[in-house]
Amino acid sequence: MLGRKVDFIIVGQGIAGSWLAHELIKRGKEILVVNYETENTSSNKAAGLFNPITGKKMTKTWLADQIFPALENQYQELETLLNKKLLHQIPIYRPFNTIGEKNEWETKIEEPGYLNFVEKLESESIGFQHIQDELGGIILKKSGYVDMKLLISSFRDFLVDKGLYRSEMFDYKAMEFVSEKIMYKEIETSKVIFCEGPNKDNPFFNNLPFKPVRGEVMDIECGLPEDYIINRGVFMIPKNGFHTIGSTYDHKNLSFEPQPEGISSIKQRLSKLFVGPYRIKDKRAGIRPATFDRKPFIGLHQERKTLGIFNGFGAKGVSLTPFFATNFVDFLEGKTKIETEADVQRVY
Repeated sequence: MLGRKVDFIIVGQGIAGSWLAHELIKRGKEILVVNYETENTSSNKAAGLFNPITGKKMTKTWLADQIFPALENQYQELETLLNKKLLHQIPIYRPFNTIGEKNEWETKIEEPGYLNFVEKLESESIGFQHIQDELGGIILKKSGYVDMKLLISSFRDFLVDKGLYRSEMFDYKAMEFVSEKIMYKEIETSKVIFCEGPNKDNPFFNNLPFKPVRGEVMDIECGLPEDYIINRGVFMIPKNGFHTIGSTYDHKNLSFEPQPEGISSIKQRLSKLFVGPYRIKDKRAGIRPATFDRKPFIGLHQERKTLGIFNGFGAKGVSLTPFFATNFVDFLEGKTKIETEADVQRVY
């Protein structure tokens, strides 16, 4: 018996499902989020770092010029809605490894493409005890972290309060495809959008070339000031008296439990950046929903246009999901195309 009509059912309430739900609600759409509640999700375990310049070669991240100028306002909008402090804007200090790297940045800092993201170049150590930065380093802006666990739990509370949330494992077999609609149990909807990570049990998108990766982080007490996120070999994110240290990238052992070799790798890399004493408070691991080309899967099923996917954001979900939630909903409303490199049609 028909009990309810909605425009969209969203499956999964991690960072992707939360941002997509938020964007659809803003557009006046009727939604229902169906979510299996577990601590073992990438969003719950993630450090929440966002950074416009990344990698060993320190280049602008994909779509940085489009994404980062709006990011602050987008998260502040969510903070206002939820009445929670989610966004922590902290500059990133990246010590130089070599004289050559330092010289390269002295030139690069003047390039127009980098001026928006570089605060300053330090030609000598910033003077933090135990930090190895004899050559100085680069200070980046438009960076920081989002309190992912608080975002997920607070947005869930918001959805529950509005009657837009159902805590259950989604039952794929309970979907009936009727004309241009889907019946899911007693609910009629125009579309079901999957935001559930790389789920091999999903019979409609289980053939996509996901490349999930385990990542470990650990929280330590080390007595460092909290002026900067320090990033070289590992990131050190200050969080209310301790620092979160990470991360690792393992495509083989996809365990939600931190592995000895992963924690050992973090410690070894940390020792090259920080030479002081520290105490480990916590260790954890998550599975990032990464893809074969490190770009998300966004769009509609090749054959069943009532099914969609908003998934595969990997380690950059904090920065990418607000931008692509807007892009995807614009597409669903017939206003634009999906960004080519993210369109799921690229793999069909």
